[in-house]
Amino acid sequence: MTIVWSDPENHDRLTLLGSRDALSSGCRDDGIPEAITGILAGPEQGRTDATGALKQLQELLEQIRHTPEGAARVERMNAFVRTLGQADNLAAFLELMRASIRSARPSDHEITERSRASRAHCIYGWSGQSLLLASEMHPLPSTSPAGDGVEEIMGSALAEWVASIHVWQPNPEAQGFESVKRFEPNAIVEPPHSHPFSFVSYVSVGEMRQSIYEEADGPAPAGSADRYQDVDLERVDGVWPPHQEYVRSRLRTTEDRLLLKQGQSYFMPPDMIHDVEVDRAAAVDRPAITFFLRAETVQVPKSYMVPSMADFHRDNPELTSRAKSLAPEEWDAMLEAMARYLRGDADHLRLGEVFECGSSYAFLNV
Repeated sequence: MTIVWSDPENHDRLTLLGSRDALSSGCRDDGIPEAITGILAGPEQGRTDATGALKQLQELLEQIRHTPEGAARVERMNAFVRTLGQADNLAAFLELMRASIRSARPSDHEITERSRASRAHCIYGWSGQSLLLASEMHPLPSTSPAGDGVEEIMGSALAEWVASIHVWQPNPEAQGFESVKRFEPNAIVEPPHSHPFSFVSYVSVGEMRQSIYEEADGPAPAGSADRYQDVDLERVDGVWPPHQEYVRSRLRTTEDRLLLKQGQSYFMPPDMIHDVEVDRAAAVDRPAITFFLRAETVQVPKSYMVPSMADFHRDNPELTSRAKSLAPEEWDAMLEAMARYLRGDADHLRLGEVFECGSSYAFLNV
């Protein structure tokens, strides 16, 4: 199968199905899995400490960032997430984070403190959405340039790459918005959206479904069973208010509820519109967990909101100010709970019992 991983003029040649099947068939870069395995084994065998191992993983991420956009970059990103994202390896990584922050040397805390101080742990409405590693911020020859106006809207660190963990579990206070989409009973689904960057994601635990959409220039054909059949949405710039535009839009489904399960990975370019759907019952205490590596920021993303969510954004332009960092003890407890669940030492994960998110907003449709 020939896949064009990144070509703005021909991005319709890439399907989520094709991406999933191609990337899930193997790592495609023999050096990265061995490097990660050796780094993770170092502290166990006394060759290095936790902070040293984290710095080596950060250096490996930085090496991947030097890869020009194209197939080789996707393959190296895939090797990274497929190895470090394996449940046992990801649990070991989280334990390194915990050990590093407990070090008596303040200089050891830089990587882990960056993660703890992030304010994105649950502002989306998901209980666990945490930055784990970040690259240097300066542009490289391999860094794709951002579009006009992107820096002003998205911020200055456009060249930065980030690896993060996503726990697909709504926090107990999350109040989603009523969906007008035709979707399965007992499902929780994100609003359709694109991303400001390309990324590769790996399912470490559990499963989810994703659908892919494109903007429609007219009503759906008579008798169509499209998931957004004749539904008016509001397209906004970005995920967070204040937005510069609210545009009435309609979507057409091009891939419907593709299953992504443990051990599978996929690549997504910035222009692809998708949503993630999880089972409500499973999400309560056996949530899916994904490990995610994103490249540099190149565009302002689009979100397609039901009218009630769009109205909420209009009325709450300061929404992101409600986000907060976790206290050190909350952050450590979250990492411990996630690591136990990933290793199989615990048969459930309820992050709402570990810390309070402090916000009822959720980028979710229910």
